[in-house]
Amino acid sequence: MEIVKVHFGCGHQKLNGWINVDWDRSCKPDLIADLARSLPFKSHSVDYIHSEDFIEQIDLEAAYSFFHEGFRILKEDGVMRVLTPDLYAFARRYLNRDEDLVGLWEREVGIPLRTGTLGELFNLGIRLLGHRFLYDEDTLIRVLRDCGFEPRKVGYQESDEKELRGLDIRSPRTGISLYFDCYKGKPGNHDRDSFVSRMKQQIKKLWRWQR
Repeated sequence: MEIVKVHFGCGHQKLNGWINVDWDRSCKPDLIADLARSLPFKSHSVDYIHSEDFIEQIDLEAAYSFFHEGFRILKEDGVMRVLTPDLYAFARRYLNRDEDLVGLWEREVGIPLRTGTLGELFNLGIRLLGHRFLYDEDTLIRVLRDCGFEPRKVGYQESDEKELRGLDIRSPRTGISLYFDCYKGKPGNHDRDSFVSRMKQQIKKLWRWQR
């Protein structure tokens, strides 16, 4: 059976072998759709989802809708990969007065800074390219779990799923990002035994506490 892979919010960075979906017609995606609404796929029809630098461009409620819909369309053993700017890491570098941040901005963003200060850079970074809601790790994990996913933090280009390796555009050298593989209700088939084991341990603890 053919593996169905969907790339949401593709922009101009389309992936070969994936269904590339975006709202912007100028990007010439395979499918045009408003990702803050119902996703145009049947329930349990998609094996893999990839989304990079998209969810920060919609507000929190729309992100909940997107993740709920992603959960709906994924097959039971499906996995979603999500990359998004890391608010905490960005703010920490600002508070630490990390001047290397200016170099990163000039090299990768290229929007001129009138004052050249970290304060201006931080303000522009928050609002850059229509950012609506930036996530730190705790907030993203909470949202994903609220929508039924079991999120696992991973590294750049790293994944237990071979279909999700080598897709990332934004590296630690070119950006400040969170990388997550999100499993549909369980940490993935290869971790099923350890997951069941952890559940049994929790039940034993609860039983001892009740006694």
